Amino acid sequence: MVFIIGGAYQGKTDYAREHFKEDCTVVNQYHLRVREQLRAGLDPMQEAKRMLSSEKGELVIISDEIGCGLVPVDVFEREYREKSGRVNCYFAKEADQVIRVVCGIGSRIK
Repeated sequence: MVFIIGGAYQGKTDYAREHFKEDCTVVNQYHLRVREQLRAGLDPMQEAKRMLSSEKGELVIISDEIGCGLVPVDVFEREYREKSGRVNCYFAKEADQVIRVVCGIGSRIK
């Protein structure tokens, strides 16, 4: 599994298109799935583990890094930020490669 992380609008999707085969499964904007899972009352970590265990073949997961900046005042937004960060840490731990993309430039950090 390859995990691509970076800030919003930093070129993560374009980077994945340029560097990975078309036949891989690409899961884009995983951070938004975390938000949807929380709203549905699901545990994002369990959902992430379930997805990894069920995927066969090459998998590329792309997620925004949302933990930088101001801490949200809203309770849901704080929980979303925390759960998203924890899921991203899990993906990074499980990944064969972790690539951080800034300004369209990917740096392999694992």
